[in-house]
Amino acid sequence: MIRSNLFARRIAAAFAPKNASPCAVSPASPVIDALVNNSHCASYTTSAAIHHFSTPLAAHPASRHFSSSDTATELGSILQREIEEETEAAAEYDGNLPPDLAELDAEIRQKWTVVEGISGIGSVGGGETGSGATMRMFRKEPGSKGAKIGVVFHCQDTEEDVRFDAEQELATYRDDEEAGGDGGEEEEPAQAVRFGVTVSKGGKTVVLQCRSDGDGHVNVESVVVRDGDAESVLAALAGGEGTHAALYQGPEFTELAEDLQESFSRYVAKECGIDENVAAYIIMYSDYREQEEYLSWMKTTIDILD
Repeated sequence: MIRSNLFARRIAAAFAPKNASPCAVSPASPVIDALVNNSHCASYTTSAAIHHFSTPLAAHPASRHFSSSDTATELGSILQREIEEETEAAAEYDGNLPPDLAELDAEIRQKWTVVEGISGIGSVGGGETGSGATMRMFRKEPGSKGAKIGVVFHCQDTEEDVRFDAEQELATYRDDEEAGGDGGEEEEPAQAVRFGVTVSKGGKTVVLQCRSDGDGHVNVESVVVRDGDAESVLAALAGGEGTHAALYQGPEFTELAEDLQESFSRYVAKECGIDENVAAYIIMYSDYREQEEYLSWMKTTIDILD
């Protein structure tokens, strides 16, 4: 009731006649007291709200009514349309990786073991629905002093690499103006991706959460330490269990000394082997897997709901 009266009073204030006496309520007064002490305002509020918002029923257009079977059929037809469009687009590659990705994939797998899916959850082609959304990579060559290097990323961790450049935007605008148009079709925005790099040794693992921009530059965003080897930590990260609130999450990375931040980034690039090719592979493979998972998601959804 309290929320209704407050709402009605705000409505009335907007439509109250100019000669109506104001109903002043001190901002410092409790809400209950304000309602009790200004009961005549509340009465006016209710009638004003009814007067200004009551519309004859005939004035409203007739609503379109759907039966439960109609809505299921409609949803199923739209999903089927989307499935056919995605299947047609994917048919171009005949079930294989796109050429650019296939070439990069062959190069990456010379130095890395790529694993689709998570142990205990499932794997692509027979595992749990959506299990192929997470990818893991293990570097074949160990790091210094035998450290095991791993990478984990999710196909939905990509985002537009938005970097506003005022001078570039102004130059683009001027070019469009001179051309007398809108500059034609805009280029697809560059993609950025977040992923985790693990360095394991002696039953302990350092997790470096990273972000790669559209140019392949990798920046470290956080560094945490976890118990367990690379396999267990990567599986925990993939399952969303790697950032327990009860555990120390490491220092605020941006508050570290600048040379320390830069040193972590160089370590990821040089010691862990996360170069521009690996960063590009993560972005491209994420996009590919997302499309595959989207198609699978629609097929499963239509089977259940239609």
